[in-house]
Amino acid sequence: MPHTHLSLEEAADYLHVSVEEIGRLSRQGEIQPVYVRNQPRFGKRELHDWLSQKLLGHKSDQAAQMHNVAPTLQEQAPDRDRPFLSQYLHPATVNPDLFAKTRSRLLRDLVNLAVKSNHISDEVEYHKLLEEREELCPTGLVGGVAIPHSRIHDEYLIMESFLVIARVPDGVPFGAPDGKLTDLFIMPCAHDDRIHLCMLARIALLLNKTSLADFLRACDTVDEIIDTMQTVEVEFMEAQMRK
Repeated sequence: MPHTHLSLEEAADYLHVSVEEIGRLSRQGEIQPVYVRNQPRFGKRELHDWLSQKLLGHKSDQAAQMHNVAPTLQEQAPDRDRPFLSQYLHPATVNPDLFAKTRSRLLRDLVNLAVKSNHISDEVEYHKLLEEREELCPTGLVGGVAIPHSRIHDEYLIMESFLVIARVPDGVPFGAPDGKLTDLFIMPCAHDDRIHLCMLARIALLLNKTSLADFLRACDTVDEIIDTMQTVEVEFMEAQMRK
């Protein structure tokens, strides 16, 4: 994702909100513009980081709102009214039995899984980006789940979008707000930053609105994890359509 600076109108379009809302967020200090010739400019990467953090909070109302916003950001993004996460799952990138003891080792194991997709062009660079993201702000959540990801989504680094899912039965310290160990990791790997936000929004919504985490913990095999992800998402989206 190029480190571009956007105008007020471009920032509003990127986040799919009104210009007035961008102004409000700026006044409240949630997003910080820089000024060029007395005109506000917003870093595209900073806007992406802000939205990612909102999604990682995955509070009920917030996750639903961001889920509605993120998929409208780009035409090729997945349809928010349909299940789509399972299309990014591959058996090679799922592992129910990792045994890392540290965050650093766990990130290395996740990168090794990602490489098995054959869609990562630079293993060293991707590992570096994951480390940088965790240093910026840990992606561990309350409830023993983490959604690690890189800040950069580029088709030259990630050639096709995919998901990594891993379990560490004994748990590992991963910066969760409640200070508890993290045992379940869902890592979206996207070749486009807006597709990444779609994936992140759907994952956050499922974690908040369903028992996805508990169901995944009950799985013993790779096939069970993939089937569970698909079943939970399909059932949730069908329920949403009936409302």
